[in-house]
Amino acid sequence: MTRALRGFTLVVVAFAASLLNGTHASALEPSEIALVVNTRVPASKKLAELYAAERHIPDGRIIELDIDPVTPLYPAEEIAFSEYDAKAAVPIRRFLVEHELRSQVKCLVTFYGVPFRIGRRVLTAEEQAEAAMLPKELQATSASVLQQVAVIEQIVRSYDPAFNPAGGTDPRQLDARMRAAVNAAVRVLQSETDQKIRHEKLSQIAEAIKQVNGQIQATVLLSQPVLAKLQENPPTPEQAQMARQQMVVSGRQLLALREAAKTTDARTAVRKFAGERFGLLAQALLTRTQADDLNTSESESALDSELAALWWIDYPRARWVANPLNWRLGSMQALVGGPTLMVTRLDGPSEMSVENLIKRSFEAEQKGLTGIAVIDARGKPVSDPYGRYDQTLRNLADLLKAKSKMPVILDNEEPVIRYHSIHQPIAIYCGWYSLRNYMPPGDFTPGAVALHVASFEMISLRARNEKGWVRGLILDGVGATVGPVAEPYLQSFPPADEFFPLLLTGKLTLAEAYWRTTPMVSWMQCCIGDPLYNPFLHDPQLNMSDLPDRIQLVRK
Repeated sequence: MTRALRGFTLVVVAFAASLLNGTHASALEPSEIALVVNTRVPASKKLAELYAAERHIPDGRIIELDIDPVTPLYPAEEIAFSEYDAKAAVPIRRFLVEHELRSQVKCLVTFYGVPFRIGRRVLTAEEQAEAAMLPKELQATSASVLQQVAVIEQIVRSYDPAFNPAGGTDPRQLDARMRAAVNAAVRVLQSETDQKIRHEKLSQIAEAIKQVNGQIQATVLLSQPVLAKLQENPPTPEQAQMARQQMVVSGRQLLALREAAKTTDARTAVRKFAGERFGLLAQALLTRTQADDLNTSESESALDSELAALWWIDYPRARWVANPLNWRLGSMQALVGGPTLMVTRLDGPSEMSVENLIKRSFEAEQKGLTGIAVIDARGKPVSDPYGRYDQTLRNLADLLKAKSKMPVILDNEEPVIRYHSIHQPIAIYCGWYSLRNYMPPGDFTPGAVALHVASFEMISLRARNEKGWVRGLILDGVGATVGPVAEPYLQSFPPADEFFPLLLTGKLTLAEAYWRTTPMVSWMQCCIGDPLYNPFLHDPQLNMSDLPDRIQLVRK
């Protein structure tokens, strides 16, 4: 279960679809992009204007943030957790709403000067006290839910002694137990021939449902035909319709309260509202979400990855969220309460390096990206803890050898390929694992797409002694790369046999290929490059039909 799904979803799922602005189809257009700059760094807006002219981004798409640089000439690379909302998320959100761009902009581009890392959260004394109190409240509320669920389970056992639902007292488990118990109760009560006994037991079940799910949801549930026919006085159609309307209104009120809850007292009021309107289970689920939200463990993240969740209603920011744009998780979008944005970055060690990146990407796209593919696997079997990702590199090499005219060099040995041991221009590179020790295997074709899988490779772009791969690759002329701003874990990297094949078809832009395959949001990874970059637009190396069946659905 991802952290976005840990919280209260009973209401969100019911009407989130009405809040969405559609899904992110492929074929990203310049009109669907907004540019994010830092006014405190003059080069930031200058580079955005250069990019806008090159890519014909419509006027009025530059969003100006006000974030202190380290010095006038050295842009800050990190922003404090406590400053992210006020200095980044809120101004961007406000700009898009005020300019009526919320439904149109699908992709943000952050520029040199905008920090790329959000620091770890530090709790105030009040928040620390709240974090210590919430588990106790969660335990008490969950116990109350369990008491009501047990009433229904006992009724079922009186008819079916073999009934043995999965245990557990976590709110998510209690939710599942409640649903299983109600479904089983309907089944066994249909066989009860004594009307008086059936009504009596159903009355007990109805009362438990009201306690667990609230009067409003209980009315809707009890009005369902399969339950209504078992009751002496079921809710009327008019009562059921009114309850549905109340669910929508109360749900919107709850989401608004959650979005505005920035203090301990406000969060306490939200839990109380949830309990009053939607029952003990909603209160327990929300308490769990708030407790997770105050967890500071691994709360640092890449600013770009956090911006992907700009429109989400509410989500804890400790650790990661599964990426709703990933091709594997298309059904998850409704559960986060708002659309997910694609975000890429045009950044580098210096203003000149970013200007060169913009220009060479545009030129490579126009001329076509030529060169060889270099795949540096480690020879690890799939049974090895790291072997599963290693296999994606070998899969990529096999696919290119079988279906593409691009020459391929595969190194399937543990050491990384020796420094500049390859003497042909490299267009595609993917390898691992040389931790913050840039060891290019050769010269890159200007505009090359290169990914080195290792931790901390984007811990800095501008420190002169930095040896991370992202800085090195940008200085050596690549047009696109991916890197983590802290420890990302291997499962957060886009699989090599998904990201590269999609890009090589020429059907998807860089932003689309990355966001269809990157697994996580609100986490550590950054994608560096022009979101519209499509280096194989005019000379595809693969057809969609060449791709594995599992990703052929990711098409234009």
